[in-house]
Amino acid sequence: MIKNRVRCASIVLGVLGVGCIVAGVLLIVIGDSVVDKIIEKECQLREGTLLYKNWLSPPITIYMSVYVFDLKNPVEFLNGAKPLLIEYGPFVYKEQRTKTNLRTYENETLSYQEPRQYIFDRSQSTYDETFKFTTINVIYMTLVNLLQMDRIPNVYRSIVADVVATIEKPLMTRSVREYLWGYEDPLLHIFKKILPEIVLDDQIALFGSAVYLFAYDTYLIKNGVGRSSQVGVIERFNYSTSLSIWSDPYANMINGTDSTVWHPNARKDERFYAYIRDICRSVYLTFNETRRNFAGIDLYHYTLPENIFSNSTDNQGFCMNATTANKTHALRCLPSGLFTQTPCQHFSSVTIDFPLPIIASNPHFLDADPIVSNGVDGMHPDSELHRSFGDVEPRTGIIMNGSRRLQFNMNVVNDSSISLLSNIRPVFYPMFWGSEHAAIDESTASVFRNFVVIPLLILTILKYLLVGIGICCFIAVCIILVVHRHRKQKTTVDSSSSAANEASPLLN
Repeated sequence: MIKNRVRCASIVLGVLGVGCIVAGVLLIVIGDSVVDKIIEKECQLREGTLLYKNWLSPPITIYMSVYVFDLKNPVEFLNGAKPLLIEYGPFVYKEQRTKTNLRTYENETLSYQEPRQYIFDRSQSTYDETFKFTTINVIYMTLVNLLQMDRIPNVYRSIVADVVATIEKPLMTRSVREYLWGYEDPLLHIFKKILPEIVLDDQIALFGSAVYLFAYDTYLIKNGVGRSSQVGVIERFNYSTSLSIWSDPYANMINGTDSTVWHPNARKDERFYAYIRDICRSVYLTFNETRRNFAGIDLYHYTLPENIFSNSTDNQGFCMNATTANKTHALRCLPSGLFTQTPCQHFSSVTIDFPLPIIASNPHFLDADPIVSNGVDGMHPDSELHRSFGDVEPRTGIIMNGSRRLQFNMNVVNDSSISLLSNIRPVFYPMFWGSEHAAIDESTASVFRNFVVIPLLILTILKYLLVGIGICCFIAVCIILVVHRHRKQKTTVDSSSSAANEASPLLN
């Protein structure tokens, strides 16, 4: 009876052990690949997938926070002092993106346009849009730069400047709403009446003009079917595989995604490439550290490298073509941390190519040459506040938190032939900076944790737990057999002793 029970228990535990080990090994060997296939299937930009749904209609709100710089010493600045700037903000706008003219193609690509709308959010803003500040007059300084670039003789520059001075001044005071979204410029207002075929509008909008032009950009991207690492990668921008505005092929390359999509199974040793339409160039982020967010989800924290805008061989293509005194052409490179926007930024209200002396940088001249930041008072660069970053959940490639931060500056020049600028200090003058940012909210993070993180954690624990249970079952079988054999031997010895005792005489 006992022998049958031992045999039965050994068989049951043995079969259970084999089953657990086989199941655990199978989960170890093919479990991750099965999960990866499921993730890759859902991380394709095709109708019916989770990524496509979120790409078409993002579940989280994107915000644009704008910070402006108010000039506190205008008189002293025009007379040669450093500009003393005080930052005000944020002025926060909700960004609404809409995918339009969406088309799919048989070669696993899709094209679309993406108009944007911005709605002021007073509840998250420090001040109202009516807040006024003093800054550089864009039209005036653009005209002065143009006169210098074309090497117009001093006497003519002086005459033009004197005429313009009756209409425009080097400095202006505007509200944030006017500055970003449009105000009537007096000089353009006159030219609109005189040359209506050239000057279509007399409104100047530092941010609104770009938003208007972006609505007509056409992207052709890969949907990731067959190659998940290529999901969202831009194949063509405005029907071209590269740009044509910079001075070499490397600078004109269109690399990566639009920064809102990344591929599953992200790695620490790879670069996160993105084409940034705002500045007409591609940039990349590199892995910095692993961070755990408020929902307990581990994220790869990628940041913009310190040398991304350095004055180096890699960035030579972003230097401006300039004509020297002897009429030869040369590249004029800006100090490290700056790059020109003249080929990228245009007035939407003027039909001719009107170069704008706008220069981009990190906010507060972060990572710029000290000569740049020392030219103004009021800059306080902080890597945590002013560096662009993206936080990626590595298994799925979902970007859960990110911020794209850029500052736009004006090239302020001294011109001895122009009385208003004869004493001014040449400087890269900060106009404003913006942070386009989005972060996963608690409800969305909770859903992701419950449906992705926890199941993956359970799977990881389960596969090793099954192997452990299987091993324990085999150990239990061995213990049972050893104990049974020991008891059997003991019973045999005891029986032999009893038989020997019975056969022995009671008295010697």
